[in-house]
Amino acid sequence: MLTKSIVWSPSRVRMLNECPRRYVHFHVVGSGGWPGGPRSKVPKVAHAWQLGNRRNHNDLMLRTVSEGVKDWILMKYRGEEWSEGQAKNEMTSRLRNNLKNSSGEIDDGLVNKMIGEGFPRISALDRAPLLSQLSGKHVDEWMPLNRLEAHWVGNSRVYTVPDLIARIGEKWHLVRLSSQMWSRVPSEIQQLELGVMLKWALEEPSLPDSADQFVIHRIGWVNHRWLGWRKHGSAVWKDASQVMLAHDLKELRFIHSANREDVDLDKLVANGTKKNCKNCGFRDECPSSATLL
Repeated sequence: MLTKSIVWSPSRVRMLNECPRRYVHFHVVGSGGWPGGPRSKVPKVAHAWQLGNRRNHNDLMLRTVSEGVKDWILMKYRGEEWSEGQAKNEMTSRLRNNLKNSSGEIDDGLVNKMIGEGFPRISALDRAPLLSQLSGKHVDEWMPLNRLEAHWVGNSRVYTVPDLIARIGEKWHLVRLSSQMWSRVPSEIQQLELGVMLKWALEEPSLPDSADQFVIHRIGWVNHRWLGWRKHGSAVWKDASQVMLAHDLKELRFIHSANREDVDLDKLVANGTKKNCKNCGFRDECPSSATLL
């Protein structure tokens, strides 16, 4: 019987769809691993957690950029002056710390390269769609939010909170930010994932109770600049996103109930492609990736 809560996020569902073996190894075998987890002293659990948390250099850079974006938004909200020098120093410190935690080594040349690729995304935020208007008269009110705050759906933790919310006239704008996008327009499944923010908004007592009072935004870095996509909320979109969410939670519950920490990983499907394996911390232990890298 499954007693632990299921966690839903677009990244977790993407991992499950791309490679069930990787998902089970990380989120089932390594669940509650090192550091500080309830079974952190179990070597197998701790090892799985550590391998699953390994990140390639580009991912580390993007995560560090995301932290810098949060800093920029929070300073804008507080009315504090943003300093390019201070922000670059903070990004450098975070990158060095992330590299040390990931591989135990810090290469100053690599850090400088990652700063060169990532910092322009932060320094260009004042030219990003909607973000550039936050301090002007066009936006009536706005507030940054914590997208890592869980929204409970039954016994499942669902990450649906926007990065920020803004009111412009009678409409409320729910904004999701991305430090890297490959296309300005989200795919059909990505639009459904964005639509889950409507569920969060409609359950907030201080916000309108009609989906058509909201506008969903996705703002992200594409080809050396920030680009935005927006779509007006609707009951149809909200319902379709709810169907997708229910389906995803069902699949996640099944994969967790069908597997335990002692699962035979070799019996699980592994998507052995270079695209997936190059970013996977388990690739050295997975037979499906042995002939690819």
